[in-house]
Amino acid sequence: MNEETLNQEKQHLNKVLGLVKESKQALEESLNSLGSETVGKLESLRDSSENNSLDFFMFLEQINEKYESFNLKDRYARLEEMASTLKEPYFARIDLGNAESDEEAKLYIGKFGFTHDKKPVITDWRSKIASIYYRYRYPQKNVVYTTPEGEKVRDLILKRTFDIVDGKLNKYFNNDIQLDESEIIAEKIESRTGGILEDIVETIQESQLDIIEADPRTPCVVQGCVGSGKSTVAIHKLSHIFFNFPKLITPERSILVAKSQILVSYLSTLFPKLGIFDIKYKTLSDLVYNLMFREEMPVIMDLEMPTDPSNMGFEFLSILQEQVAEVSKKTKEQLKSLFEKEEFSSFGGYKYEVDLTPYENIASIKEDLQEELETSVTRLKENPKSTRAWLYKMNSDILGKIITQLGKIQNDLKNKDLPLVAKALGIPKKGNISYSESLAYAFLHINIIGFNKDKTLKYQYCVVDEGQDFSPLEYAVLNSFILHKRLCILGDLNQGFVTSAISSWDDLEKILGTSNIKHFTLDTNYRSTAPIINLANKILSPFTDKYLPKSINRKGEEPSFTAHNSSNEMFAKIKIDLQQDAQEFKKSIGIITYDQNSFNTMQEILNKLDIEEERKMILDSDKRIDYKPRAIYLTKFENCKGLEFGKVYIVNKNPLENNSYEEAKKSFVGVTRAMDKISIYYVK
Repeated sequence: MNEETLNQEKQHLNKVLGLVKESKQALEESLNSLGSETVGKLESLRDSSENNSLDFFMFLEQINEKYESFNLKDRYARLEEMASTLKEPYFARIDLGNAESDEEAKLYIGKFGFTHDKKPVITDWRSKIASIYYRYRYPQKNVVYTTPEGEKVRDLILKRTFDIVDGKLNKYFNNDIQLDESEIIAEKIESRTGGILEDIVETIQESQLDIIEADPRTPCVVQGCVGSGKSTVAIHKLSHIFFNFPKLITPERSILVAKSQILVSYLSTLFPKLGIFDIKYKTLSDLVYNLMFREEMPVIMDLEMPTDPSNMGFEFLSILQEQVAEVSKKTKEQLKSLFEKEEFSSFGGYKYEVDLTPYENIASIKEDLQEELETSVTRLKENPKSTRAWLYKMNSDILGKIITQLGKIQNDLKNKDLPLVAKALGIPKKGNISYSESLAYAFLHINIIGFNKDKTLKYQYCVVDEGQDFSPLEYAVLNSFILHKRLCILGDLNQGFVTSAISSWDDLEKILGTSNIKHFTLDTNYRSTAPIINLANKILSPFTDKYLPKSINRKGEEPSFTAHNSSNEMFAKIKIDLQQDAQEFKKSIGIITYDQNSFNTMQEILNKLDIEEERKMILDSDKRIDYKPRAIYLTKFENCKGLEFGKVYIVNKNPLENNSYEEAKKSFVGVTRAMDKISIYYVK
């Protein structure tokens, strides 16, 4: 690191910070017109947004409605961006030579773009030209990036990365062809606490960028090994989409879906850091429950009821599809029979749309005929004594009868056909039903009736995390909520131990009804130290050689194994170690249990632990969690997917002792939550 160059970069940084401060001050002054109390509450919620993101979003929505003409959301989002920019205005610089002239361009790349006097000061990482930083090292000639006008070719003269913390430049390094960038990544990961999701804007790898930049109009599937950044890549992809496709896909009409509320809440901690405030994030059960409520279905989903996983696979899905086809066939025949009646035959020029449900088809025909009826009535009123008045009246009478008959067919579809099909499949017509029954009922309703009450229920884009845990029926229902199959599905088949789930990513072609799916693979773990990855691969390798994670060789301690003669002895040891770690370890701690008794005992130990109460976190799959960087999290193994912790305690389980591939997957998931350290406790 050259001292003169460092001073030059410090001077540039100070200049940029000055410009940002001026813009931020001007924006704050305009926001002050809202009143100090409102602004103060926004700032308070913003400062704790990692823990209260939902509260912040709700309050922002409320005052945005009140001050709609003020364009509050956009202004406040920009204020948030500037606050982040003052801490770290940019993280990189690229110098480009123009092959057509001697002109050189210096671009400073940051999390958010910034202009002054209509000139770019900071280039947004999501811009097309910023891809050069992620894809190339210098010096290189003829590097390529895309623009709306087509491909551009430049020479990469310099690629420089900065370490800026709280507006101060600590160091820089030049990313030339001699540099081992995995060391830089390892250093960045080392600083993470775990427990909350961090952005990876500075360290996006080319394989990750391929996914982020992939056309959102084409469905994509990502097989990503454990710790490869799947979840983080997914959220960065959303940010990239909103920046580059603002008219096609908006945050308000986009959604992130996961199986558990634990994971949904965890993933949501990253949205504010990337300037995303309006996106929806839900479990699939939330979506189905809301559909039932909005459509006033006579059934209620009860997640406490036992559910049958066999009724979520391909076989049962085929039965549901056959039942829908039968109802559609019946409806077509009813329409044909209706318009073949002599008095109605002159109005038989309708078309049955395959993209519409039977109910929607009837509604569409009714709408056309209703318009024609209104025209006839209007003409009759305007010309009651004309020679054509009798024709208008006759048409009105006939159209009225047809519309009445169509209404009866509609009513029967909703109140007879749908309940009868459900009953034939063993689903109660009303009252509480299980999750699998709810999915089946929702599928029937969506494909026979449709989204009758609110057409905007369909989302413009959907990201699915831990996609290996979703069943064929779940995917079929979810796809009904999404426009044009715009899905990005991410998961790891080595972490799939849900019995009803898909067995292969190829299953999705059959479910979605398209072969136009783009597949990606992420095979490098960036989360865990090399010793932890070695242990993880040792767990799986007796059963499979597919999708085993590669390591960036981040150094760390060997996993600790302690065998005990009794459960009492084991828990006594855990209690001592946990108390010490709670005081000394500066990162998050995850406690993972594999049986209910161990979970209960660890809950008692955690409750009695001599630390701040707000650091004690019990992860419940049905509840929203406010994640904290240094908290201690107790969870069952089935609820810990997607999460990461600085240190992990594996309780009452030797992860190297597995009798099947399914059991090995459960062990694998547990140990790979750890970033830096892992302690394993079990009874001999």
